[in-house]
Amino acid sequence: MPPRSENELVEDLYDAALGCRSWTEVNHGLMDHIDGQTLMMSVHHPQTASVEVLGWLGMSAESLREYPSFAPHDLWAAGYVERRLFGRAVIGSHVVDEPTLTRSLIYNEYLRPMVSVFHLVGTVLPMDGGYHGVLGVHRPSDAKDFVPSEAKRLGRLLPHVQRALEVRRRLRQADQASRSVYSILDRLKLGAIIMDAKGRLQHVNAAADAILQGADGLTRTPDGLRAAHKDDDRRLQQLIGALRQGSGEARSAGGHLRVRRPSGRPAYAVMLAPLGAAAGIAGKASPAMLAFVSDPAGSIASDATVLADLFGFPSAEAHLVMALLSGIALPEFARRRGVTHNTVRTLLGRAMARTETRSQLKLVLLVAASIGSTTTVGSSPP
Repeated sequence: MPPRSENELVEDLYDAALGCRSWTEVNHGLMDHIDGQTLMMSVHHPQTASVEVLGWLGMSAESLREYPSFAPHDLWAAGYVERRLFGRAVIGSHVVDEPTLTRSLIYNEYLRPMVSVFHLVGTVLPMDGGYHGVLGVHRPSDAKDFVPSEAKRLGRLLPHVQRALEVRRRLRQADQASRSVYSILDRLKLGAIIMDAKGRLQHVNAAADAILQGADGLTRTPDGLRAAHKDDDRRLQQLIGALRQGSGEARSAGGHLRVRRPSGRPAYAVMLAPLGAAAGIAGKASPAMLAFVSDPAGSIASDATVLADLFGFPSAEAHLVMALLSGIALPEFARRRGVTHNTVRTLLGRAMARTETRSQLKLVLLVAASIGSTTTVGSSPP
């Protein structure tokens, strides 16, 4: 295969960042472009001392496993950081002279057995969040050292390497966040549906999927969620439309409705709430709203456990809040639990104080929005 041109390498880098091409293939192109014999690309976080290796060409699997323990002793990377040579392609011998290198721990215990790593041209790339990327292309001691023209050749690609690494990191963070959001919603027996800014369905948990598959009052269409009864559908689309159109302080807080079922069974309780950017999903339109769908006659016990885990509500408060999310009124909740209405009002007051809300509606909307935008199990609502 002929060597990749600079333009092709740039395209390859962004393809790798988006997951459309392997980093191994990209790293081969980079190494050949600089006429190196080995290559190491990694992402470091100094505060946690974590090291993620994205490329290791010409090195053994054992060398790869050992590298994180030697990374703190990497004289080349330390020299780039100390001299603040960030984002520049620098020849290793301009940073660490040969006598210093050959006396070092990392050379004698890690590099020398590999033979192929002696001369280097590389860089340290600053990234957001305290991370930095480290790229080194190497040649053995019996080969010629790198020259400035080769460093310049690598340097022209470094802005794209840096940007590709940032894109990859942000997409991975968003993907992890969205998977965490989904794992929370999928634990609920309460139906949960995430929709984008156009009202199209992005994620449907198992409970909501069963409801939609039953087509008993609510159905899924290419354009979004629809109710079987004309008046119910008009109200549903009004709520969705309000959430689509608003922004900032003018954005709708959502609302409740009951959706009648052609089967004659008790109407579904539906609540819509806005979602924040914390529920971002990599590669998809940003989520804009969350719908909860429940059968008021159903059990809420298991979902109350989820709510207690997520927000720290004591069991009784968690059951009450989940009942409110499910469309169950306070008197009905008191009857089901076998407690007085005053006891229920006390529980409601405690839940409102815990979430710093001043009304039952604001409590329910806050918890709903928090479930949708929570990215760490066990975190508390703001």
